[in-house]
Amino acid sequence: MASIEINDPIHGFIELSDTEVKIIDSEPYQRLRRVRQLSGGHFVYPTAEHSRFGHCIGAMYLAGLLGERLLPQIDLGEDELQEIRIAALLHDLGHGPFSHVFEECLLEHRGWNHEDVTEWIILNSVVGDILEGDSISKKRIANLVRGRVIESTDVITSGIVAGQVDADKMDYLIRDSFYCGVKYGLVDIHRLINSLEVSERGTLEFDINSRGALESFLVARYEMFLNVYYHKTVRSVEVMLVHLMNAADNELGLTSFSTPDQFLELDDMSLFSRIRRLDKSTSEEAKEAVKMVNLLDSRKLYKSCFEKVLHTQDRFVSKLLTKKRVRESIQDEIAESADVPPEEVIVDVPTLPSVPYNPHQMNPMEISIYETIEGKKITRNLSDLSNIAEMMKVYLDVIRVYTREPFRKAVGKASRAIFQEVPNAALIHM
Repeated sequence: MASIEINDPIHGFIELSDTEVKIIDSEPYQRLRRVRQLSGGHFVYPTAEHSRFGHCIGAMYLAGLLGERLLPQIDLGEDELQEIRIAALLHDLGHGPFSHVFEECLLEHRGWNHEDVTEWIILNSVVGDILEGDSISKKRIANLVRGRVIESTDVITSGIVAGQVDADKMDYLIRDSFYCGVKYGLVDIHRLINSLEVSERGTLEFDINSRGALESFLVARYEMFLNVYYHKTVRSVEVMLVHLMNAADNELGLTSFSTPDQFLELDDMSLFSRIRRLDKSTSEEAKEAVKMVNLLDSRKLYKSCFEKVLHTQDRFVSKLLTKKRVRESIQDEIAESADVPPEEVIVDVPTLPSVPYNPHQMNPMEISIYETIEGKKITRNLSDLSNIAEMMKVYLDVIRVYTREPFRKAVGKASRAIFQEVPNAALIHM
């Protein structure tokens, strides 16, 4: 069935079907070569230049392994396996320039996330034509990408593509770790895959003997979040990119695309190229956007002058700080106290993840496991048997305040005074 093989530095040789080759060769998919996986990561980790293109192929490969393990247990075959692989291949098709950074702007201006755009492109572009031409339902693929449960077996099939421990997360943890040159994301994914079973209730569960690999997965995700995805300098680049995109949106209509072709013109390179051509004299927004590009080109980044890491089981505390109006009011208060212009203060919390990982989904993050006692399977929650899993059942937020170097001391002092008022219930750890 394989059409060709490609060599991946993470997974080795990966076989592709004829349909997969057609999709990869299509313009919408080729564009992913020009969208970095870790938006601002290469400013800190110089070799983190990898793109969504390779990650999606890796996710497809792992989705295939998961499918081969699980589908026979629910009486599904090769056709469904192909659907799962294609859904994983396409799951990031709707990412804009600099991945989740563009998504922050798109959510604010249009209320769409990258999954909305992905579904829209699958249903309304040449990708859908390729699928339908090969007798694969484009609507079915869109549902899998979104993790929708239409049939009872979709708890398994959609869970492979968009679940708690899915092909996407497995690939990006080890791929991002590899390209950043760090060891945080080392996870025994094959141990995880080979320990998966379909329970009598039709849900996914892991053999208790894989507890160590599951704990490593949870710890790796936590460590990668703090040390790579939300590294203070990586996030400095990203808050500058968000500022740049918001400033350029009115001038360039970045979020006002109306056709897939218009969206597909947007990528990392084209965005910077279009902003560099702006006439700074046309508006304050154009002037600000060009300024930000010039600062990034010369690596003159905003500096973190205050940081707190919050771990809390209180969803209210976690979600409150992600509200734009709350952040803006705190920014104004800090600026007034520090006697600096309001635009020189940026309060940053993870309103969106830097990669496809949302810290607000960690609680509840129950993973089902089973143990066999006297020949009978007993289903348990991982956190019942693992202190590590129990500790991970929290909301995680990193609050930072950024400013330019000349204002760093004053803004830092004001920030420390104002954030002392964060509730003790937040279990703040400095």
